[in-house]
Amino acid sequence: MLSTGMEDVHPETTFELYEMFLAFLQAPTYHLALEAVLAVLVCWLLVHKSYKPQRVELTEQEKEQLIAEWIPEPLVPSADESQPSPKPRTITGKVGKIVMVDGKKCLNAATHNYLGLVEHEKLEEAALQCLRKYGVGSCGPRGFYGTVDIHLELEARLAKFMKQQEAVLYSYGFSTISSAIPAYAKHGDIIFLVDFHFIFDEGVNFAIQKGLVASRSQILFFKHNNVEDLERLLKQQEERDKLNPKRKPK
Repeated sequence: MLSTGMEDVHPETTFELYEMFLAFLQAPTYHLALEAVLAVLVCWLLVHKSYKPQRVELTEQEKEQLIAEWIPEPLVPSADESQPSPKPRTITGKVGKIVMVDGKKCLNAATHNYLGLVEHEKLEEAALQCLRKYGVGSCGPRGFYGTVDIHLELEARLAKFMKQQEAVLYSYGFSTISSAIPAYAKHGDIIFLVDFHFIFDEGVNFAIQKGLVASRSQILFFKHNNVEDLERLLKQQEERDKLNPKRKPK
């Protein structure tokens, strides 16, 4: 008995192959030609070696010529003449309550010199004496090699004046506020004080705001100089404390 090998082929598979063959015969000529071109292109890409451009070695003279002819592009494009660039205002002289801005006498309303110490004659003389003895600064942090005897002396005098055990000096006010707050109100303090909150005026300066963010405590802001809003927040916090069994009075 002659076997064709088609006995094991499923009838549905045979029918699908037959339909594919008919679709191939009925396809447009341009469609078959396009598929043939694509097939040839794929085969060519698979067997073709990658193109490696020939490396050209330049002489020293050619390199020098290219460097001399190279004109770098400006990092900032030139401003349009119709839109003049902003001109910063220049202050000459001391930055006190009265300043000279571009040759014009003006009242300085943008300063942190609240006590007028910049123009204090005794402070100026003391600063000159300090410069002659210590120079312009230690040029290093306090914890490394920046602590000098005058720092320790001033801290001791401040602690005595404030009737405290010790005092610490910071280089400027922003670092003082932004580091002192998180030092006393860290996220871990919640272990000892449940629902640790801060309630602050929303108009506090930027240094206090950064210190509050660094503390990672829950912060509640009341409206600027609004006692009624502050009272509202305090009452809300009181109600929350009553619902917390750990905060209930024993």
